[in-house]
Amino acid sequence: MRIKVFTLFPDMLRPMLGASILGRAISAGLIDVELIDIRAYSEDKHRNTDDYPFGGGAGMVMAAQPIVDAFAANLPADYKGRRVYLSPRGRTLTQKVVEELAREDELTLLCGHYEGVDQRALDAVIDEELSIGDYVLTGGELGALVVIDAVSRLVPGVLGSDESSEDESFTTGLLEYPQYTRPADFRGQKAPDVLLGGNHAGIVAWRRERSLDLTLRRRPELLESAPLTDADRELLTRLKRAREIEAGFSALGLSRQDMQTADLWPKQWLSAFVPEANRKAARKQCVSGRRHVGWLWQAFSMGFIPAFIEGESAARAWREQTPIGSCTARGASRRTPLSASVRSFSRTRR
Repeated sequence: MRIKVFTLFPDMLRPMLGASILGRAISAGLIDVELIDIRAYSEDKHRNTDDYPFGGGAGMVMAAQPIVDAFAANLPADYKGRRVYLSPRGRTLTQKVVEELAREDELTLLCGHYEGVDQRALDAVIDEELSIGDYVLTGGELGALVVIDAVSRLVPGVLGSDESSEDESFTTGLLEYPQYTRPADFRGQKAPDVLLGGNHAGIVAWRRERSLDLTLRRRPELLESAPLTDADRELLTRLKRAREIEAGFSALGLSRQDMQTADLWPKQWLSAFVPEANRKAARKQCVSGRRHVGWLWQAFSMGFIPAFIEGESAARAWREQTPIGSCTARGASRRTPLSASVRSFSRTRR
């Protein structure tokens, strides 16, 4: 991959291009990045590259002459690469666009400054405009670095492992699953057991589940275009139902984290929440099954527990028939938040 960057400030880009993964990739010849100073091609005796805009207005506009001549001097007449102008009015850079650009053998980036670039220069030397987001920067150099970094990661050998770029956010159409490393227990916070057991199929399933859950919670619009399997859609149905259930629990003062604390006493909660006819299946699927996100959460999302009933009467009934109720019976106030009762019961269990 050969990339040419036309800029007024090449020194802004050099530190980033000389460090870390990009620096190693350039040194190894996996990518070639050439910085071209537009100012060197100005015909003005003071090397000016901007002027006042016709029609008035604030700021200055980059002149056409230095840009057009810089392109002519550095690109052959039969140049086949993509010529891109970094601009807030261009199409938005996405992972799909990055993959499209990565298929090019050569790429040329023009960094604008001030209030923009004379349209005649863009008409003469640019194929398309590209935006890295819905905001305005002082210049196109940061946008160019984003494009270079994103595209370079897809060049074979740059990351050292092709898998590194295949599983990440947006590459699969979903947000990436959470990552963990040693130690397995960091100040009382433990990494998920499924990641430590060596069961590859279980790890793959956990990661897919977490990706779907995070995407549903944070970027649900991505699910409209993500490539989903029938199993993914079934899981999403469970996840959506679980969110409704969590909202009901939240109204009673029980958070999602508290729900997962139920793993400390599965037999009691199984008896309190799951109808007797469903307990055997629920125990097999949730208590001794994958348990990626807490057995009680799974019992609700998989349909072992009947629809959640909202209201203060339900809250009183649940307190009376769960281990939490036994806490209040031992002296805790019935007005104690449910989550506080969970923590109190957790301490008595220890």
